[in-house]
Amino acid sequence: MSFHAHLPVRFRRWILYAFAFSSVSLAGGLVYGWPALRQQLKRDGSVLSEKQLGAAFTAGAWSTQGCRFLTGIARDRFGTKIVTVLAFGATAMGALGMALVDPNQGPAISIALAVMGLGSGVQLCLQPVASLFPSNAGAVLASLSGAFQVSGLVFLGLTSAGASRKATFGGFCAVMLGMALLAALLLPTGTSYLLESKSANPATSANSETDPTFVSTSEPQLPTVVEDTESDPASPQGKNTGVVNRIQSNPSTKCNTTADVEDTSSALNQLDNKPIEEDVSVWELMWSTEYILLVCWFSVLVVPLQYYIGGLGFQLEDKGDDDGFYTDLFSILYASAAVVSPAAGFLADKLGLGWAELLSSLLCSVSFFVLAGDANLDVQVIGLAANGLGRMLVFSMFFSHVGKRFGYKSFGTLAGLGLLISAIASLLQYPIIAAASDGHARLVNLICGVVLVTFTPPYCVWLHRTIQREESLPKDIEDVDDCQGDSANGLAVTSSRHLNKRATAIGDDSDGSASSQSQ
Repeated sequence: MSFHAHLPVRFRRWILYAFAFSSVSLAGGLVYGWPALRQQLKRDGSVLSEKQLGAAFTAGAWSTQGCRFLTGIARDRFGTKIVTVLAFGATAMGALGMALVDPNQGPAISIALAVMGLGSGVQLCLQPVASLFPSNAGAVLASLSGAFQVSGLVFLGLTSAGASRKATFGGFCAVMLGMALLAALLLPTGTSYLLESKSANPATSANSETDPTFVSTSEPQLPTVVEDTESDPASPQGKNTGVVNRIQSNPSTKCNTTADVEDTSSALNQLDNKPIEEDVSVWELMWSTEYILLVCWFSVLVVPLQYYIGGLGFQLEDKGDDDGFYTDLFSILYASAAVVSPAAGFLADKLGLGWAELLSSLLCSVSFFVLAGDANLDVQVIGLAANGLGRMLVFSMFFSHVGKRFGYKSFGTLAGLGLLISAIASLLQYPIIAAASDGHARLVNLICGVVLVTFTPPYCVWLHRTIQREESLPKDIEDVDDCQGDSANGLAVTSSRHLNKRATAIGDDSDGSASSQSQ
């Protein structure tokens, strides 16, 4: 049994959550602190052009964005512990390379950033810790998304320490090796963070009462079919599979007689062996109109957002930021957006995904219009804050959308594929950075702002109306009277589609890992 199972029962999940938050804050999105590192390289005597520096950032940003998909696959195959340790190891290697690299060696800087970007896989490995908080999974996932932005402060901290780049990044390399050691001690070997017991004994009931993460597997429990109106919408138990339900909706699956569930034994067998939407494959979800449009929306936003970070430093210098104060301020504002990250899920629930995604798009566009203007640096702070907040909302809404609308059975695959596609699209950031460095920054910023306010609203309105139409349809729970209760076995027989939905929730809850993969 892994060492993590021997943590104090009362504090186990909090220890793992604290480790997850700290890990993502240190290694999740280091590359997005690029403006501060760029300044350090300049102080170290770099004479690389902005195009060459932009190419280095592009390499690191692509690694951070795209390799999380591969990390998720590796985690599913080899387990949480080994992949997390390897991700920390990659971050340590990248940090060591950055400590030793010549500031005028563009390719070497690119390789160091790309290797360091592999540390973003820590986020995907540790997000399943949300399964230990079934009633607050949404808040946990949102906080880890915020931690990802906090990691943008690491480069600022290292470059502001007053020591040489060799000393600061070398010390950070040692910290990452220490985190790898902690990961080897604390994290589970497999993919689930839930504890399991294969034998029935008095300790089972005791543990289940003191530790909500304890799952007894000694004998199956009869599920209770209830209407889940109070569940956390970001939790596997919440009613969050709108697209799945729409695909499942088929008159032939309606329950008309008690023959659908003959007895308790057959019902338990159905829940044990087919816990997830067996009739909705991940391929059907990938090719659904909503998923395709979601990935398009996300990719359209990611390209200019990546360019903004890569090209911000020299644009602020052109506006008079000679001492780098406002460049450093951006890193602080970028990380500060993490404070409101838990509110992102609340925003999606109150406004709806459509309006929430529209708000995030408009916030991002504001930052480009401000940067394109001739306003003084104090006014530019508005754009810096809007970009940090908008970026946080974009990523939070993307992950929330996948979970709420497509369910958690294939969450890792769907979220990871979206990240990979957006990473491929984000390669466009390099020619955009090059164009801005050649004196066309104003035009580039205006185009980015116009694209965001032109192409994203139609999708957001369509999404809002689609969800509204679905919510106006009769709920499956209202069809429960179409079936009869099996009083002999004590099992309430509902419509087959509703039973399948509850089986999905139970299956996702017991699996733990499938419901939380992702940032």
